[in-house]
Amino acid sequence: MNNIKERIQELLQRHIIVKDAAIGTSLIGARRDILPELISIDDPERVVAMYKESIKAGARIITTNTFLSDPLSLASCGVERSCEEVVTAALSAARQAREESQKGVFIAGSIGPSTRNITLAIDLTEEELKASYRTLIEALNREGADIFLIESITDVRNAEIAAELCREIAPEKPIIFSATLSKIGGLLASGRPIEKFVEDVAKFEPLAIGFNCSHGVKNIVDNIELLARFTELPIYAAPSAGIPDSRGKYPESVKKHTETLRTAAERGLLSIVGGCCGTTVEYTRSIAQMARHYKPRK
Repeated sequence: MNNIKERIQELLQRHIIVKDAAIGTSLIGARRDILPELISIDDPERVVAMYKESIKAGARIITTNTFLSDPLSLASCGVERSCEEVVTAALSAARQAREESQKGVFIAGSIGPSTRNITLAIDLTEEELKASYRTLIEALNREGADIFLIESITDVRNAEIAAELCREIAPEKPIIFSATLSKIGGLLASGRPIEKFVEDVAKFEPLAIGFNCSHGVKNIVDNIELLARFTELPIYAAPSAGIPDSRGKYPESVKKHTETLRTAAERGLLSIVGGCCGTTVEYTRSIAQMARHYKPRK
């Protein structure tokens, strides 16, 4: 197997692949005065150490620290660093951790939802959003991301624009689509039905499709059972540790997170599994120990 997509698909015939935990909250916790993406520039060794801990814990996909790195998002956060500078530092840290760990690890280039939803914006054109995403995706591709991870999808049109660019810039590179969910079963946070979401992204021939963050682990497990009715693709699940309280404390323990995911693994619903906001390397270690006992989704 030579290309990355074929290598991952071959692995998914035999194993549930474990993805790392949250990047942002692992680096800054509950702080809101720091943009996590800038830590790759200002303290790269800390980011390298985080990745190395995740790889040691069992992660075979690590996620770049680029969630809010498209130029529109950086500008809305008041950041003067360029997208290219942020992405170069993020990928450098991920590559260094992989090299020093000497493990077969894939790097997923995080493409966040942007701070601007094109469906709702009245002062933004699709061309402006496309230009912002192009800068990010070209940088992720140039700096060596193995996978494009289009995550925390709320506005599906944003995701489609990003995916169109991924296919234009690196047509052979695998794409994972990961949406955020409503509290109401069967719906994305935007209100779009899961069945329609599957139809929206199927044309891009994704590596996997699923959900991240949302309202905690049960919210995601309940909805991936529904997702499995609408697609034969591998399923991706990266739940948050619940909704944080006013102090930024997340309610779901490592045990609860893992045991709820186990119920999905027992039913053969998981292909790629990890964590989102509030999860740490301890969650990764526990998930990896659990996942090795189950077969991936067929």
